[in-house]
Amino acid sequence: MDKKSPLHIYVESKPGQIFHKDIGWLELKKAESFNIFIKEFKDRKDILDQQKKKDLDKANKDYTTKSDVIGKEEQQSYDFLVRNHEDYKAGKIKKETYDANFDKREEGIAARKKKYSELGSAHNKNVQGINKQYEADLKAIQDDYKSVRWVHQLVGDRRPELTAESFNEAMSTGTSSFKFSFGEFLEGGGAVYLEPFWEGTIPQGKYPHGILINAKGESPAVITAEWTNADNIKISNPLKFGSSVYLNIYTDALYGNNIKVQLKDKDQVIRLITLGITDSDDKLFATEYLNNETEERTKEDISKQEEFFERPVSVHQEKSVPSTAKRGYLVEEDGNKYDGDAKGKPNVQKSKFAVFIDPLWQTMGGDSLEIYPVVYHDRIPGKQKILQDCILKIDKNAVEEVKVNDSNSNQVVILSQVETDIAFFHPCQYTEITGEYNTKKSTLFQRLKDKYKNELHYRIVSDEKEKPVNITISDLKTDDCMFEDKPEQWHEKKAVTVKDPGRYKGLTIGRNDISFSVAYPKPSREEVIDMMSLEKVKKQVYPIQFNSCAISKPLNVEVYPAVYYEVGFKLAAENPFFTGQTKSYTQRKYLGKGGFFNKKNNKKIRKAQRDARDENYKNKKQEVSEGRLDYSQFEVALEWGYNDIKQEAITFSGEHPVFNIIDSAMWVVNTISLLTFNKEVDEAIAENKNKRPDQVKKRNKQRNAYLGGKNKKLSKIPFKVEISQPAFAGAVKWSYVASEKEGGEIGTLYEVKFKADPLIEIKGSLDLLFVATKIPYVGQAIQGIAAVADTVGSSDDFWNKIVDFFGGGDEYKIQLDIDYYLDLFVSGAFKIEATATKYHTVDGFMENDITPSVEIKFGVECGGSLTAKFGNIYSLEAEFQGSAYAVLNIAKNAETKVLECKYQGLYATIKASVKTDSDNLNNNTEDNDAEPSEKKYLLHDGFSYEFKLD
Repeated sequence: MDKKSPLHIYVESKPGQIFHKDIGWLELKKAESFNIFIKEFKDRKDILDQQKKKDLDKANKDYTTKSDVIGKEEQQSYDFLVRNHEDYKAGKIKKETYDANFDKREEGIAARKKKYSELGSAHNKNVQGINKQYEADLKAIQDDYKSVRWVHQLVGDRRPELTAESFNEAMSTGTSSFKFSFGEFLEGGGAVYLEPFWEGTIPQGKYPHGILINAKGESPAVITAEWTNADNIKISNPLKFGSSVYLNIYTDALYGNNIKVQLKDKDQVIRLITLGITDSDDKLFATEYLNNETEERTKEDISKQEEFFERPVSVHQEKSVPSTAKRGYLVEEDGNKYDGDAKGKPNVQKSKFAVFIDPLWQTMGGDSLEIYPVVYHDRIPGKQKILQDCILKIDKNAVEEVKVNDSNSNQVVILSQVETDIAFFHPCQYTEITGEYNTKKSTLFQRLKDKYKNELHYRIVSDEKEKPVNITISDLKTDDCMFEDKPEQWHEKKAVTVKDPGRYKGLTIGRNDISFSVAYPKPSREEVIDMMSLEKVKKQVYPIQFNSCAISKPLNVEVYPAVYYEVGFKLAAENPFFTGQTKSYTQRKYLGKGGFFNKKNNKKIRKAQRDARDENYKNKKQEVSEGRLDYSQFEVALEWGYNDIKQEAITFSGEHPVFNIIDSAMWVVNTISLLTFNKEVDEAIAENKNKRPDQVKKRNKQRNAYLGGKNKKLSKIPFKVEISQPAFAGAVKWSYVASEKEGGEIGTLYEVKFKADPLIEIKGSLDLLFVATKIPYVGQAIQGIAAVADTVGSSDDFWNKIVDFFGGGDEYKIQLDIDYYLDLFVSGAFKIEATATKYHTVDGFMENDITPSVEIKFGVECGGSLTAKFGNIYSLEAEFQGSAYAVLNIAKNAETKVLECKYQGLYATIKASVKTDSDNLNNNTEDNDAEPSEKKYLLHDGFSYEFKLD
């Protein structure tokens, strides 16, 4: 026989065992045994068995025929003797004759017995010869397979890739048939591959040469769990924070499955989220850190977080395991040292993974933790198993620290690579589909990741210009298609199909790819307004079917328009970011909604807010109880564009997601505005802009009234606080953009530019003149100056009394007022600017360049004013202001990513104005009205210092 031809396998299955011949998979309900043969051997053995049966049947027939002849003689002899006895009794024959006949029968019985013995011996000898020949012939057949090896190994997610050295050393060379027993510790769905092959050749790795065998198991369960160290020794003592340990979860009938595990601490809090710590539940998130220094971690350090630790159930080589665990033996991997000395090593079914006891958990859960696991899987009773007896104690005062690996994180590991779905093992299949559009390549399907998706999508954004879409099956295999004898169904020609080819422009379908062109015409204004929420967009859909014997997946190519929207908004500031075609802003009223900061409201409250918004669009007055609405009026403008070209301005009403962004900013502004003391701030602003009334004659009284009006308990220190109104402006652009992380997906990209200048500014001033009056000698001089000013100011009273005495009227009265001040001040302004903040609904934050800064000013201010009025004939108002101040600015440099502290130098400013108004007895002399002029002087330069942020 040809020992180069690949061998085939034959399974002698039992009732209840299902053999899927098209795939070559034997599906067992539970772990049990069955017979396995080399098919070529069995075929020859069957012929030999048939020949043996034929020879034995012939030998038995010959024996029966000859035996029947002897038996017939026996019956005839018996019948004669009976008649002879009857004749003797009837007196028909003599006694001597009867006795002679009886003796003759005895002689015949002895002769026939001898014949029987000779016939039996000959038959037995013949059967022995047949069996001996059968055994010799069977041995000769078996000798023909004495160089046969067997592949017997666990398989992962696809048929094994084998070599000439892939045989299992524990299975004897030359084995042509045996009874196979499937191990109970392998129940769960994972498969074993079995194949005979000639030694020195390469196994085929597929049916009909080999078969896959699995057993689902009838009672999947989580048995128990243990915390162990690197030597698999159970941990009993409390450990220090920062330890890493193994969590071993022993299971039954779950081999090849993934389980989900939550960790809990005495039903208390252990949870990490991107923006910080929360006590919203008691789950421990599986989080991978880039920076393991707890005190230095930022939100950027958290690269991935999951609600569960999702881990695979496999088999692990262990010597010491719980008595209830599911155990079995697998041959030790010895580096292909095929020396005939195969060692069976004990293995157990379990999930084993490292858990890092993060020091940050101490902040969340306390100084002492008692951590236990909860396991979730749909096939176990109740779909979850609480292992509250499996306790790991952690204490800040513990002295023992355990490390099982070098990683100080709970990294997400590769999940189970063991396939439990038999459909994916058909040799006619593919494992990946890729797409390309507008030079961007995307992975649309990966078997391990997407095998259970019922429908695939390839979402792209297109303009009115036609561009090709190319989709390819990168590794289509059809050599073993089950329809190889049916050309009309054979997947070699039918792997890619469409139902309505006329819908596809420039359609080309190849063996394993498809190409066609797509475009999205520019929508009308009405369509743009209807699509603005990006939920009612009219997408174009092109369905495609990808088929193989193993995998059949529909894929929809969905084309979305390249439309974008941009909104500009401002409050008490000009907008440097919104540079669209329109400058037409619409005034809106903020209704107290928190935007992204909203608390969860019930439907009734949300409906009331929507109704309030609708009423606002009708320009009706609104009353809102939440927040302070002194700064409730903001302005907003909206434009749309297509393919990065602005089109026109549009207006909208009703609810819209963009208001979440504006409302969030307004909520911040109004929350800060609560600090501005309402009326007091308005007074402070007015006082800062206008000269101080009646400060000459009633300076002390006015000062005390000012302080008393603000309910300040500052004794009589003349200190005042001014808080400036927040001012901000920004723009938001949103559009469909392809995802960089998820192949074939698109999301909404929000591009935000925002500037608050300032978001809040606080200024404190101290009246130095008043303070100076309390200083010896200096105070006397200050009081003398004040007396002179008051005396000059009082002279108008003397003159006006004379006018009143003679009844001259107001046109003859005069007014003289002199005022001056000297203040020490400190102000701080918090500003924030975001020039490149991008958020993608699929990919998350793409850019996040937000630059906050703090500007601090400190210095002195001085000023004075003179008012002189002479009836209706002449008036003069003169005012001057001066200041000397230093500026300190602290801000992050977006390019260098360092914190810059800049001292911008010492400045002096002088501002003066003179305003005259004269009638000059109706001589029509021009008025001399001068606008205030301001000059700024740099007294000395500043300096800067940088602080590294990383």
